[in-house]
Amino acid sequence: MKTSKLLKKAEELFSAKRSKQRKKIASLKETLAALKKKKHKLNAKMKNVESDHDRENIEKALEEVRAQRHKGLKILKGLK
Repeated sequence: MKTSKLLKKAEELFSAKRSKQRKKIASLKETLAALKKKKHKLNAKMKNVESDHDRENIEKALEEVRAQRHKGLKILKGLK
């Protein structure tokens, strides 16, 4: 193969790899946005709850959402 053909093939590979990465980043951003909305909803819900048992359940769910969002942000920084 000539150099120009090899360069074209290499460029196709890199662009395909980058395209996959862009799709993954976009998907991850959507998920992070959904987790952020859920976090805000849980915070609002916690303000209205009076029962200690319900408050504990919401706090556990909120902590899970925070942890997942933190993991997602870490992964997103690694992809960029």
